[in-house]
Amino acid sequence: MNLYSQIGEIFLIMLVGFYGNKKKILNEEINKGLSSLLINITLPLLIINSFNIKYNSEIILNLFKSLGYSFLSFLIIILISKLLYSKVNGEKKEILKFATVFSNCGFIGFPIIESIYGKEGLAYASIFNMAFTVFLWSYGVMLFNGKENIRDLKKIFINPGIISVVIGAVVMVSPVKMPLVIENVVSMVGGMTTPISMIITGSMMANVSIRKGIKDIYLYYGVFAKLILVPVILYIIVIILGIKSLPTNVIIACEAMPVAATTSIFAENYNKNKDFAAFTVFISTLFSIATIPLMLRFIT
Repeated sequence: MNLYSQIGEIFLIMLVGFYGNKKKILNEEINKGLSSLLINITLPLLIINSFNIKYNSEIILNLFKSLGYSFLSFLIIILISKLLYSKVNGEKKEILKFATVFSNCGFIGFPIIESIYGKEGLAYASIFNMAFTVFLWSYGVMLFNGKENIRDLKKIFINPGIISVVIGAVVMVSPVKMPLVIENVVSMVGGMTTPISMIITGSMMANVSIRKGIKDIYLYYGVFAKLILVPVILYIIVIILGIKSLPTNVIIACEAMPVAATTSIFAENYNKNKDFAAFTVFISTLFSIATIPLMLRFIT
């Protein structure tokens, strides 16, 4: 199956969620329940399953490289976002910075990366997600709140994503392997992540009224930066440094995903321009149907 078919299937599932919402089968309450199921059960099991591979010294080294490259990529993108939006005023500035730095690697990226790069690629994406979590609850919170909160900082280390990576790493290096029945259950339930995540995304998109924000030039400026400019800059840096590899491909692929859904969640939580944040998530997700295949072709 080629790249476009794989991505096409994933986004067709999104249409199922869109349809379900329009027909009142899905609603905000159901979306919250499905999101909780995904974040706390299916996604952690998908991550654990991604580490259930035969490892060697190269894979172990690549996992550490992935962590270092991921932190470096976030620092680079934070710098890029400061330069890009230096002349933007008001709450849109913080939202655009947040949207450029944080991608939807979990809901949309993980299924696509697993379909393209397999379990090993998904393991590297899980490491990227660790860096994502660190920056989300430190830099991300400070963007909207202006200060760190000790309760937010605890979420850096105590959350399902980090815990599942630790468990997965133990599973990978342990001489004692999971019993086949448990392995099958972990694989089966973890495999539910793709359809659930895309159904949620489609349902959320159905709730956004884009008429108010469709003419906002900053919206398209931010979406272009997120989907095209950032991954291209990262790729150029990787080529210049001579470090192109599967881990760097996965990290750039993660950064080429649309704006993280947490953008609108944070904007609402901190009483910022939640409509503009929702428009940014929606338009970037819509445009990513075309840009993700292009970016993945470009980096591979």
